[in-house]
Amino acid sequence: MDDKKDKRGREDPDFLYHLLYLPRGIARLESLGTVKHVPANQELNKLDEIPECCYIVKSGRVICYEFTYEGEQRVYNFMEPNSLLMEECLLFDKPCPVLFKTAVDSELVCIDKCDLKRAFKRDIDVVMDVCESLATKFLSSMEQIRNVRQKNAEWKICKLLQIFGEQYGADYDGKVLIQEKISQQTLADMLGMNRVTVTRKFKELKDLSLLEQINGYYCIRSMEQLQDHMDHIENQ
Repeated sequence: MDDKKDKRGREDPDFLYHLLYLPRGIARLESLGTVKHVPANQELNKLDEIPECCYIVKSGRVICYEFTYEGEQRVYNFMEPNSLLMEECLLFDKPCPVLFKTAVDSELVCIDKCDLKRAFKRDIDVVMDVCESLATKFLSSMEQIRNVRQKNAEWKICKLLQIFGEQYGADYDGKVLIQEKISQQTLADMLGMNRVTVTRKFKELKDLSLLEQINGYYCIRSMEQLQDHMDHIENQ
């Protein structure tokens, strides 16, 4: 969405919180690489190794994650179509501290380091495209850190539901049906919470008539009421 606006045209500085994509320059960057069809659940890199190429998600989805010392999966971001990944490690010969894996069958554009560096020398717009990708990731990370410190579990769950509703939602009898099957475990992994906590908070949201489930898909009964509930939580 242009200028990081949601479907209702609102400026939303943390809309990209957890969902990343590059709003400019994708055609320029795509022309530097080759398209690969990658099946679901395939890892794109090895932990603590310098990548040989970076990727653009042309279609599908890639998750950025790691495993904690306790062996739990911690998901940091969904790399949406038009997102660029591993470019920072590629350009500066840094080992990747996290893993990237296709969440679904995906079409990725693979860009070799030499090709990307050559493009840097001849086209300042390519430089700015990559800089915007890096800036977006930095701001998203800062937003996640800020929310971890300042918001409680219920607000963070509501916020993530709101983001999924804006990104994947469709009108359904005056409600917003999230057209992606997102498990409570996935949300727990993304928020660094225990699944029991997420399950309890989902039940509370259902009891408040803010959320329901239809054929396995979550449905937000009113985006406005969900926002009002988040505002109420903040003001407590």
